[in-house]
Amino acid sequence: MLGDTAPFRVAGNLYFVGTHAKSCHVLATSRGLIMIDGGGIDTVDAILESLGTLGFSPGDVKIILLTHGHPDHAGGAARLREITGAEIYMGEDDLKYVGFVPDHFLADGDEIALGDTAVSCLYTPGHTEGTFSFFFDLVENGMTYRAGMIGGSGVNQLKKPYMNRPDRRVSYLMRGAFFKTLDRLEEEHVDIMIGNHTWQNDQDKKYERMFDSPENPFIDPTEWQKHLDKTREAMRAIIREESKTEFVNYAHRGASETRPENTMTAFYEGIALGANGIETDVQMTRDGVPVLFNDDTLLRVTGEPGSIGDYTLAELRKFTVRKDGVTDRIPTLEGFLAAFAWRDITFAIELKGEGAEEAVADLIYRYGVDCKCVVTSFVLERLRRIRAIAPGLRTGWLKKDFADEDLAAMEKAGVDELCPRAVNVTPERVEEWHARGFNVRSWGVADDELMRSAYEAGVDGMTVNFPDRLAALIGK
Repeated sequence: MLGDTAPFRVAGNLYFVGTHAKSCHVLATSRGLIMIDGGGIDTVDAILESLGTLGFSPGDVKIILLTHGHPDHAGGAARLREITGAEIYMGEDDLKYVGFVPDHFLADGDEIALGDTAVSCLYTPGHTEGTFSFFFDLVENGMTYRAGMIGGSGVNQLKKPYMNRPDRRVSYLMRGAFFKTLDRLEEEHVDIMIGNHTWQNDQDKKYERMFDSPENPFIDPTEWQKHLDKTREAMRAIIREESKTEFVNYAHRGASETRPENTMTAFYEGIALGANGIETDVQMTRDGVPVLFNDDTLLRVTGEPGSIGDYTLAELRKFTVRKDGVTDRIPTLEGFLAAFAWRDITFAIELKGEGAEEAVADLIYRYGVDCKCVVTSFVLERLRRIRAIAPGLRTGWLKKDFADEDLAAMEKAGVDELCPRAVNVTPERVEEWHARGFNVRSWGVADDELMRSAYEAGVDGMTVNFPDRLAALIGK
């Protein structure tokens, strides 16, 4: 036997033909086989041998349904199609994960029928963008049972280090989609839970019990809900843990409590004081160069008249930014990235003026910080514009507080970081925001008490003028 798991009949006309790590099932219908998932490219031979052991031939496979595009579920599909002549069905949003084009794209609510068997297909994104779950009836000992397979209930792919990988770039909003999927799947009655990994439904133990039990151990109407509850809590646990292990201490305009804000001096000092993130602001000069500056006018920090847009870069270089006797120059965004892009830190770049979106996106990608950067603004339309230019960039909406309509607008615009004032942060609200998939970063932190309150509420990051005090809090 090529595979590490013997093929067997699960219930009714459903058979397991995969391996322990890469599941594959077939439904034997009056007109051939419906295969659910195609395993990996390395398990194709094992699947074919298992079909033969059960008395089926490759040509019996007419349809291949894919739950999602990860290689352990879809990696063998193209080769199986080539051998069997079957047609592949999958979600269009998962094309980025596979190296082939399926024969059909699934739509929510589709019913794929072959002979006397029909499979209902529900769009259940979260594990991937294009995940589908499948439901069908099985007749066992004269009784009809509803079987269900969650298209993807693993949560590791929704951890931040995975979502931020350059070859993945998954929006944090997928976490919200995952929670919504779990809620939707709770509405389905399932008597027989089918795992798209053998460990999800304890397949190995059930298989052993099939030989000495008068009842089919796969029939368990309570298992579906228990698995959904376990999965939901596992996702919540990851979010709670990452609010500490992946927490970002942003130096607000650098270490702006003691150094001239938005200057290289302030940025270097922020890192020295323990920040693992830098927040800064971008405006455009009169000659179209993005520079780092917050205010609408130059007066407060330079003593000069006018605004950034009134001057060329060459003219601005003559001015100095001052703080408590320390002086520095107004830096360009490119100079800043050239100095800091190589560091293992996160960047929050706020769009302050009009017309900076294209130049900012270009520099972010040119210096390779797109996977560790969020572009923010108080103006939602600016975030829509930069997402139209660079859909893969993470964006965050800065706002004093957020109502339900604001959250809906963010979801529609694809904005995946929510940035409220720290005084409006509570553990309950952070939990609600996380459940909708938003990363949460607080700002406007006036004192240590407010800083502690926001941190303990579970925010994912905080923008502070005094990163050393936040670092000390985290250290405790």
